[in-house]
Amino acid sequence: MTQLIVSDSYSVILGLGKTGLSVARYFGRRGHRCVVIDTRLNPPGLQELKAEQPDTLVFLGETDESLNDFILAASQVVISPGISRSLPLAQVAINNSIPLVGDVDLFLQEVQVPTIGITGSNGKTTVATLMGNIATRAGIKTSVAGNIGIPVLDTLDMDVELYVLELSSFQLESVRRPDLTVACVLNVTEDHMDRYTSLASYCMAKQRIYWGAKNVVYNLDDKLTVPPIIAGVQRSGFGFGQHHEQGDIKYLYDAVTKTLSRQGETLLDRAEIRMFGRHNVANALALMALCDAAEIDLKYCFAELEEFVGLPHRCQWVANHNQVTFINDSKATNVGASIAAVVGIKDDFNGVVIIAGGDSKGADFSVFGRVLAEQVAAVVLIGRDAEQIAAALPATVMVVKCASLDDAVEQAYQLSKSGGAVLLSPACASFDMFKGFEDRGEQFVRCVARLAA
Repeated sequence: MTQLIVSDSYSVILGLGKTGLSVARYFGRRGHRCVVIDTRLNPPGLQELKAEQPDTLVFLGETDESLNDFILAASQVVISPGISRSLPLAQVAINNSIPLVGDVDLFLQEVQVPTIGITGSNGKTTVATLMGNIATRAGIKTSVAGNIGIPVLDTLDMDVELYVLELSSFQLESVRRPDLTVACVLNVTEDHMDRYTSLASYCMAKQRIYWGAKNVVYNLDDKLTVPPIIAGVQRSGFGFGQHHEQGDIKYLYDAVTKTLSRQGETLLDRAEIRMFGRHNVANALALMALCDAAEIDLKYCFAELEEFVGLPHRCQWVANHNQVTFINDSKATNVGASIAAVVGIKDDFNGVVIIAGGDSKGADFSVFGRVLAEQVAAVVLIGRDAEQIAAALPATVMVVKCASLDDAVEQAYQLSKSGGAVLLSPACASFDMFKGFEDRGEQFVRCVARLAA
């Protein structure tokens, strides 16, 4: 590949892959030079980049100080969300006041139509997907992008009237000021503690979504989601029970009447929502708030909630075998997600047996252990960090450790009662045993099928 003249204006892309390739294409469309740096010798997207932009300078493999000059001479550094800002090359940019941004930041500097941003430790994919479906029902040309699959920069030149962005904490770290039409934080629970120094630093990354937003939507039952009070910004909160925050539009669920309401006006019966689980009631309330903030008629929201049965691997019904229901919640890769699943479904079944375990990502399982002790009939553990979870469980809890998912499904079934549920909700990442959470969930479905055969 040809050498770059350092005096030329250019940007550095840290990390190739799907996101980095989309950034390179974005710069290519605008006639802007870039340099790509990736610590992998054969990163995803490399062949496409070589074919499309053969003159782009690419550095692969171990990095060293010889690359610092490329950082120091760059107009900006675009960091992929999977790369920590603690990387030495990223620190060179930070320490020398060179803008260190992400693809979402580049996108938000150019987008000209209303944009909804949704984040949270759990539920953001479900809510973003539903929000996109609702807007499409309303006849709005909508793009759902970000952490949900399509890199945002690949959507910039599409014919779009509304963007719905699922945003991770990693993406939000590198956004200077989102200025969203509507910004929503669904919940904040401990996650990615292998990357963040504390829950507070993780929470701060999530809260960046509120900066410059015209409307904010937050969880009244989760203090870590509460946005700052800013004049002229409409605040909408969703939650369970009674809340009395002043000035907020409140969307609440009443467990006695089993209804969802806005400012005391009943909008929907719980029975009309096809998704099950308390956490999905919260998601429904959040969607109502998002629709109102985006000026989308709630009739489209209600129609979607009455049809949508849930995304794969997210509290997904798998089968009922001899009066035992099997539920695939493989996407629950952190403690908060698993707790939400257990608490959300326990009232629907005659006891829950949970299958948990995997790569803990440095999580603290003390709260998880206490919740399981109160909410489940038994715990079946798999994976590398099974012992960590076992150590957090009181001695009164029935615990079974298994070497394989097949064995775990069989053991969980044997421990279940008629009318009960077997819930795969690992509270851990999957890469110790599987290719990803999708692979884990698909293998669970196959294990259940073998059991029921």
